[in-house]
Amino acid sequence: MTVPHLPPRRRNSKARNLALAIFFFILGVIGVLVPVMPQVVFFVMSALFFSLVFPSFRRRLRKWRHKYPKFDASYRKWRDRSRRKRQHNIRTRRQEAGGGRQARDK
Repeated sequence: MTVPHLPPRRRNSKARNLALAIFFFILGVIGVLVPVMPQVVFFVMSALFFSLVFPSFRRRLRKWRHKYPKFDASYRKWRDRSRRKRQHNIRTRRQEAGGGRQARDK
């Protein structure tokens, strides 16, 4: 009995990522001007989306992370926790789709 595969994940286009980066950047600027609205969250989201579009921005972001190891450690902890959660969800879906058979990716 074969385990049905999950549908492949769609890759986001560069245009969509660029539009989201600009959108979050504009929200961050509005957050600077309006005291009620937060700005840091929007600037962080903007930086993440810009890093998906521009490799040079990704390299600068990586250098910044290495320059500030406390932020880098927090980022790695968050990334690893998210990765484990995502892998757990994938395994759970495969088990449900496969009738209880456990599929391991090793």
